[in-house]
Amino acid sequence: MRSWKSDVLDDPAFETLVRSIASDSGRAIGDLRAEASDVLDEMGGRRSRIAVSTFATLSRFVCRRGYNPEYCFDSQELDRVRELAAKKCTVFLITHKTYLDLFVLYDFLYRHGVATPYIFGGANMAFAGFGPLARRAGGIFIRRAFADQPLYKAVLNRYVQSLIEGGCSFCWAIEGTRSRTGKLVAPKIGLLKYVASAAQSLGDAVAYVPVSVCYDLIPDVADIAAQEAGAEKKPESLEWFVRYVRGLGEGFGNIYIRFGKAIAFDDTPDAPSMAELRDSVAPEVIGVQKLAFEVCYQVNEVTPATTTSLVLMALLCRTAACPERLHEDVFALQHYLARRQSESLFDAPNRQIDYDVDATIEVLLAKGIVQRDPEAGFCSIVPERFLVALYYSNMAVHHFVIAAFTELGLLNVAHAESNRGADAFRDEVLGLRDLFKFEFFFARKDTFREQFVDDLRYLGEPVEDIFGLSRQHAEDLLRRQPILVAYGALSPFINAYSVVADCLVRTGAAQVDDRPAFVAWCQAESRKQRAGYPGFASKALLNNGLLLAENRNLLQPGSDADRRRREFADELRFISQQLEEIRAISG
Repeated sequence: MRSWKSDVLDDPAFETLVRSIASDSGRAIGDLRAEASDVLDEMGGRRSRIAVSTFATLSRFVCRRGYNPEYCFDSQELDRVRELAAKKCTVFLITHKTYLDLFVLYDFLYRHGVATPYIFGGANMAFAGFGPLARRAGGIFIRRAFADQPLYKAVLNRYVQSLIEGGCSFCWAIEGTRSRTGKLVAPKIGLLKYVASAAQSLGDAVAYVPVSVCYDLIPDVADIAAQEAGAEKKPESLEWFVRYVRGLGEGFGNIYIRFGKAIAFDDTPDAPSMAELRDSVAPEVIGVQKLAFEVCYQVNEVTPATTTSLVLMALLCRTAACPERLHEDVFALQHYLARRQSESLFDAPNRQIDYDVDATIEVLLAKGIVQRDPEAGFCSIVPERFLVALYYSNMAVHHFVIAAFTELGLLNVAHAESNRGADAFRDEVLGLRDLFKFEFFFARKDTFREQFVDDLRYLGEPVEDIFGLSRQHAEDLLRRQPILVAYGALSPFINAYSVVADCLVRTGAAQVDDRPAFVAWCQAESRKQRAGYPGFASKALLNNGLLLAENRNLLQPGSDADRRRREFADELRFISQQLEEIRAISG
């Protein structure tokens, strides 16, 4: 009987590749084969039913410690996934907010009769006491970096191909790491390339399923916020894992699992054009990137907007509000989502979801995220917990980006010359789309324009498109809204970008070489210049601001570098002023 390793290492195509590596490197074929065997042992192992059952039990135990044991899900989505997974290799591409995500999905699929997938994870999680069990349950542990290791890449590619040939399914975090901001971040396409490449010779053998795992509250957020503020990340170990599980306790609320519709490799109708998102894309990875962005777009579509996220979004929009006002604001935000036929609000067929605003406020008060003025009764975000509050708000922020852009577009119309209202609106929203292209997943431009027409209709504008807008229309529309979201949704990003721009201006025309040092300087300046509400900028947002500046060629020296950096800072300062005006209108 052939061993599972023989199925991988004795493949003729793999042997040919090993001989090629031996020729290029001057190493003996026998040494390379021995190393390939060790690499395979490091990655994974043959699954056993006992290990799968044990790991599922562990997953259930971990997730039940802090959460309602019955997850919120859509039974029709589950039926669709169960039928799909029974027919072909299914790749579950999951959001990543907490260490619990993959435990949640494993437990959920196991309990509902869906074959558990092989799960890709970082080698840092293969610590003693956990790694051996996880490997036997389908864990595949991957090194963080192996671009210059051709044998490692060859083993991984062949291992994945052998599992696809056996009809196995996979799961990993499309973002590659936990989100540091709460929202979905840019996908990592490395593993996707390997799976797509391994599946090429097998025809229509693989289906890609977007998965959103969402939570009312998350145990990781406090640590993530601290790390974004400069604290060191603690290394993973068995002792760390035990402490993590023990610390879960009670009172984190619900877990929500949503499945988007399955996507084939060439079926990416909503994926943004790559030309709009990156300066250049290698031809051989265009298809993979389109698939990755399609998955992210669809994940956002089904990600639930929790009451926690909506309450904190409302507080970010207003700075402070009484409970009665928060009730009205949350209702208005939910109404907006419902009118746009968003899937982000749903009554899970398996049980009723509680949208109790008062209970949510009390939980946020108990967790120290929100404070209440003892005399006036107004609620506000605790300044020291701003990054925590922002994280939860950002879990739903993508649902309100079009509304935020629409509000700024209308404000631009209200301030524009009377004969260029449509141009003013279009210039504003397209400029914002470019400004935030490293933060959000936008539809293609034709769909993007249609979204704004729909938004204007929702706001009460009777015309069929933006070309009928007048200055008076624009101003009236803004003042009639129960809540305006642009300030709460966008100001944290603009705040971070402004810090980057100001620091670039202070460098004159000098080149930015040491990016980590520059970001550390930006964060120090953020603490000094923007102390208190709305809080200092996180490292993740500062890094994206630096990425935007690089995209605009602002990190290189040049005769006009100083001027262009000042123009960038002025652009952001103007938008910041617009957001303050939106907040003032909203009251």
